[in-house]
Amino acid sequence: MSIEVRPLSFEDLDRVCEIEEACFSMPWKKEDFADLIESEHSDYFVIALDGVIVGSAGYTDTLGDAYVNNVAIHSDYRGRGLSKILMKAMLEHGLSKGIKNYTLEVRVSNTPAIRLYESFGFECAGTRKRFYEHPVEDAYVYWLRK
Repeated sequence: MSIEVRPLSFEDLDRVCEIEEACFSMPWKKEDFADLIESEHSDYFVIALDGVIVGSAGYTDTLGDAYVNNVAIHSDYRGRGLSKILMKAMLEHGLSKGIKNYTLEVRVSNTPAIRLYESFGFECAGTRKRFYEHPVEDAYVYWLRK
């Protein structure tokens, strides 16, 4: 079994959108990911298992702090530690660019994601009421400050 984390490319967009649609009630569109590839302020990554893209994650650098856009692993591949490998690679890449602080929102009911973020040292800094739609749900705001 080979695992590879690499930057998102235009050739990956269809597969990343499939995963996005499987993971989120309000998935990003192909154009959203294409914009990230072209942006000098964003870095987005895919994780492939035996050559098959099974997940993606990325961040946008906002004046030295990074906003984690999404972390998604296709449900068929969860429970194998792939999200941890992907997050580690993403955070190490950001650190190599001088990014020390990261923030993100997560559904209050998304216990697996919360555990993942907390395992990297993210801490809950508050709640955004009714942040998510479809279904409506609050979000925790998490920060990682180094």
